[in-house]
Amino acid sequence: MGTGLIIIDVIIIAIVILPFALFINGSKKRSRQLRNTLKTEATEHNCKLDKLEIHGNYAIGVDTSQQKLFFHRKTETAVYSKVIDLSSVMSCKTTKETKRVKDKTKHYDVVEKIGLSFYHRNQNNDAYVEFYNNDLMILSDQLEVAQNWQDYLNQLLSSKDHTIGIQNQKHRVIAVNAS
Repeated sequence: MGTGLIIIDVIIIAIVILPFALFINGSKKRSRQLRNTLKTEATEHNCKLDKLEIHGNYAIGVDTSQQKLFFHRKTETAVYSKVIDLSSVMSCKTTKETKRVKDKTKHYDVVEKIGLSFYHRNQNNDAYVEFYNNDLMILSDQLEVAQNWQDYLNQLLSSKDHTIGIQNQKHRVIAVNAS
C-alpha cells in the first residue's frame, strides 16, 4: 500500500511541475531564437552587437562602432526587423500612445503603443520601432525598457557628436600649425 501511494504522489507532482518546466523551456527557446536572429542580422550588415536585450517577443541590440541599431520582433502573425543607421540620427525619444476610455463611472487611459522614435538630420527619414502594441501583446515592462534604451542611445548619440566636434577641432589646429 505504501508503494502505491508513493507512485501516485510522484505522478501528481510530475503533473503539477511539468507545465511549468515546459513553459520555462519554451521561453528559453524563444529567447535563444531571437538572440540568434538578431546576431545573424547584425553579421549580415558586418556588425557585432555590443549591447543586446531580449524581452518577450522582441530583441534589440546596438553596434556602437558601426553606429547601427537592430530590432527584431516576432508575433503570431508577422515578423518585423529593422536596422537603423545611428550616424544620421540626431535624437531618440520614447513615445507612448494612449486612448481615453470612458466607463460608466470614470475615465481612464489605455496604453495603445510604446516605442522609440528616431529623428534624423534629414527630416523626411524618421524611424520608429514598436515595443508594445495593445492589439498584439500584454503590457509588462516595455515602457521602462524603451526609456532605458532612449537614455542609452541619446548618451551614445551625444558622445558621437562630441567626438566629431573634437575631431573637427583637431583638423583646424593642424591646419593652423601647418601655415
